[in-house]
Amino acid sequence: MKKSALFLLSIIAIGTIVGVLSYFIIFYKPSTQTTTKYVRIYVNSTIYGSISTEISQYEQDVKNQGYLTDVISWSNTDVVQLKGDLINAYNNSFVGAVFIGKIPYALYDNLSISDTEALYPCDLFLMDLDGLWLDLNPTGDGIFDGHTTGTGDVYPEIWIGRINPECLNNLGFSYIQAYKDYFKKNHDYRTGSLTRPDQALLYIDDDWANIQSSMYNDFNSANCFSSITNIYNLLMTTDIDYENNQITNASYKWVHLMAHSWAYRHQWGPGGTGSEGYTTNTEINSIVTQPLFYNLFSCYACDISYTNNMGTQYLFSNNTLAVVGSTKSGGMWMISSFYSPLGQGKTIGESFRLWWWNSLHGPLDKVSRGLTILGDPLLTI
Repeated sequence: MKKSALFLLSIIAIGTIVGVLSYFIIFYKPSTQTTTKYVRIYVNSTIYGSISTEISQYEQDVKNQGYLTDVISWSNTDVVQLKGDLINAYNNSFVGAVFIGKIPYALYDNLSISDTEALYPCDLFLMDLDGLWLDLNPTGDGIFDGHTTGTGDVYPEIWIGRINPECLNNLGFSYIQAYKDYFKKNHDYRTGSLTRPDQALLYIDDDWANIQSSMYNDFNSANCFSSITNIYNLLMTTDIDYENNQITNASYKWVHLMAHSWAYRHQWGPGGTGSEGYTTNTEINSIVTQPLFYNLFSCYACDISYTNNMGTQYLFSNNTLAVVGSTKSGGMWMISSFYSPLGQGKTIGESFRLWWWNSLHGPLDKVSRGLTILGDPLLTI
């Protein structure tokens, strides 16, 4: 073959290679989808101006955690409109929302599944963005009484948490000051000024003392805390011990409580009779509580529709940063599904969302459906 022909074939070959490379450079672009997680912070419009400095600091703290953020001044009282806003914002990077102030909540009625309870606030409604929530009995009363897969599933896509002292009327100071105090301690915790040892308290009243071993093993197996104090002695678990020796103890970062309760008090003793005393919302308000976090297996303790409910009372008492609990009877079972991701460094909100994905206690379990987070769901331990 002549050199001129070889030269020409070489040029063609090189041109083909360059052309193919150019095609991939021009048309085969790598994905530009961001992996940065996104959080929406909803603030009731009536308080926004009064706590704007605190909100700005909180937003910066969340950004310092590595999140993208939007702060939304919210005034609509319709929970369906709020959910629509969450759905419209949803994408693969949207992980959750923080509600500050009076932000609407859904009511759920369990009567359709033969439960004896009627209405309770249900924040799962706002976390499950692709399930179908039914308003059937009677239709159109604004109260949900059914939950199915819809276009997706019944599990939560996002988490939410609520920071709102305005259901309390016994603080002795203004709501605005309560917000300011909360965000001050929140910032202190995030910056290392507010600390506690890596220790937890498992406090089990009489009616669950017989399962204390399995509860402790479930808690301990999560490797969430370096040590767990397990108190379950029938004679020890009383209002006096809990109030004077436990929640005033700065050795505990986290308290996991199992006690019969109503929205306004814990009732100590067998059967929840109060034979071993009561711990009331008023007492929580007056005690200098020291632990930073609580998981309350305490019926109705976080019923945010109830004035001076225990969960909110804990949240705005002294050092508390977040409370997990239920707006109805029951509480969190199979706790390793929550504490394991928490121990791996995930946020309270994400650990809570992952807990729901266990089919043994998930959204279709009527005992679970009232669970909620009061406080900042973006905190880690």
